[in-house]
Amino acid sequence: MNRDQRRQQMLASLPLLLQEGANIGELFAALARILSGEAVDGGMEYGLTRLLRSRWHGLARGWEPGDQTPPAASELGRFAALYGFPPGPHEPTAAFRRRLLEFIAIHRDGLTTAPAILRLVALVYHAEASPEIGWDDEGRRAHAEFIADAGGERTTIRVELQDNPHSPSLSRFTAVLPGRRLIVNNAGLDPAIPEIRLRPIATPAQAPVLIHANSGLRLIFAGSVPPGATLTLRHRQPPLINGVPRPEFPVLLTNPFVFDGAASRFGGSFGGSEFAGTRFSVAQRDSSLPTLEPGESAWTYDVMSRSELAAFLGPWPELAAYAQSADPVPKAPSADIELRWDESVPASLALRVPADRVPAAFAGDLGAFVRGLEWALAYGRAAGIRSRVELALPHVHERLLLRDELTLRAAAGFREAAPIQESAPPPTPGIGLTDTLKPPTDALSFGGLFDTTPFDTSLFF
Repeated sequence: MNRDQRRQQMLASLPLLLQEGANIGELFAALARILSGEAVDGGMEYGLTRLLRSRWHGLARGWEPGDQTPPAASELGRFAALYGFPPGPHEPTAAFRRRLLEFIAIHRDGLTTAPAILRLVALVYHAEASPEIGWDDEGRRAHAEFIADAGGERTTIRVELQDNPHSPSLSRFTAVLPGRRLIVNNAGLDPAIPEIRLRPIATPAQAPVLIHANSGLRLIFAGSVPPGATLTLRHRQPPLINGVPRPEFPVLLTNPFVFDGAASRFGGSFGGSEFAGTRFSVAQRDSSLPTLEPGESAWTYDVMSRSELAAFLGPWPELAAYAQSADPVPKAPSADIELRWDESVPASLALRVPADRVPAAFAGDLGAFVRGLEWALAYGRAAGIRSRVELALPHVHERLLLRDELTLRAAAGFREAAPIQESAPPPTPGIGLTDTLKPPTDALSFGGLFDTTPFDTSLFF
């Protein structure tokens, strides 16, 4: 309302006799100028409007597509700058106003929580609404689902936030002599099952054995490893030699409760001389590996003698021939040993997002998109918490579409000469029937329209 309109409104509230007074008119004109909403007057209404627009996101003036000033210089953009939350390029005012409201609501509910981080990630995606958040993996992984324009289409996005994610770790030992104590440190929070690699240096390793000193478990490979070749032992999987599976060689895991004969090299004695060279134990042949508990664990390396290997293979007569791979008098060569495992990293979190769903706001710039996700993690996490972004590639079945937009339509006709003939036997020997109608000579034909949809067979493996 301008000052003239406000002056007339105030005069209309007076009696008609007083409306004609000059002094009263000048008084109301001054009051109207003070209460004016025009910028030139700088009145109370104009100041109140500016205050509301500058402080409230719902009334702050935004921008239009044809404006010359950048969105960050508008009232809404300057208000968002107080929180370090600038508008995106080519983002409409209504969409940014909604994102700003969600951003302020996150601060009201509190940061440094998994829901807060997932809500910040949804803001990076320019989600249409607040995400739906759930938990799985016994509360160690949170996931959020929301709708956004990504990957060239409006689709549902699922992101996951893993607490204490697994990270690959290894311990490498070179030129290990038999009987040497190897210390392996699992710095994670959870137990892990390692992958063990052994490479003899000079001579073959005949029936190598790895002893887990903490539990007493002995991992025996009933075969020979050539010098320079790498033996890989995996949990409940066939062993590998130079990357080639060798399922014919058994891998035994002995029971930790073992009573050794007097002549055994792997422990104490049991009984007297009549038990010399005997072994009492139980072994599993499912290629199981010992577990690395959190903290330090000790390992030793050696080879088996032929008699000792034959004692372990005794419960399986079909494996008795593998005892010949061991030497009667064992001599273990030096070897390079490596243990690999995935450890649960403490005080860390990982954000997993689909790599093929880059939001339209980033115009296909994957680097800028990853930087936006890193900002969300750094802004929402607690101090001292390490974070990383994982780009997950889609599975084949998620990309396979059993349809094709190109449809082939074909019209085909099928003609076949099929003359119709029929004859009936005479009912009695003395009566004959003759058909006076000529048999039809028109060929039987029919046509049809067939629709076929081809499949892209290159998508099948």
